[in-house]
Formats: sequence, structure tokens, C-alpha cells
Amino acid sequence: MKLLTMLPARKDGTLNVVLNDGAAYKFKGEPLACEVENEDHVDELKVLGFMDEDEFDIEQKFKKQRAERQARLSARTEKAATGAPAVTCDNEDDDFTTGTGLPQEEQSKPSGRVRRAPK
Repeated sequence: MKLLTMLPARKDGTLNVVLNDGAAYKFKGEPLACEVENEDHVDELKVLGFMDEDEFDIEQKFKKQRAERQARLSARTEKAATGAPAVTCDNEDDDFTTGTGLPQEEQSKPSGRVRRAPK
């Protein structure tokens, strides 16, 4: 099975991996890849973070989407910092604030007590 990795290569463009039983594998190319025949070694390498071709493609697609999302977010932040008009919502019910994720209580201070229902 062909395994790939995104780990950094040495200066010569390879990555050497030695497993617990002494088996050694040399990953080379772009991206770093190696053919592994032993299924036990495949399982051990997958635990270490190496991926088969399908998993590698999915990971690359995710990283590309994340980079695009970060670029859009930074462009939006730069636009807001330069005084460009803020995002407007057509519907008054839409709330674009991110919030803290904690529940918001209407103008009440936390008491520290837990109110229990009567029995």
C-alpha cells in the first residue's frame, strides 16, 4: 500500500522511518511517499500519522479550504479596519456577532445559587 506524509523532508528530499521491529522505510518524492507491503507496518505507520492516498487527498482539500476561508476572513477584517462599510443584514433577526458561546441572561447578575423545582 502506498503511504504518504506531509512531514518535512531532510535536505536531500527524503524521510527515513525506522519501526519498532527494525524495519526501515524511505519516503521520497513530492509529496513524500513510500510503498509498504507489510500490513502490520501499514497499521503502525498510520498510527504515526502517515496516510493512504485517499486520506491524503482529503487532508489536502481540507487545508486548501481552510486557507481560502482564512484569506476571506482576513480580507473582511482589513476592509473593516480601513473604514469600508460594515456587513449589513437584510433581515433584522440575523445576528452576525460571534459571541462567547456562554448563555446570555437578561440583565441579571449571577447569584451562585441553583434554583430547584419544588417537589
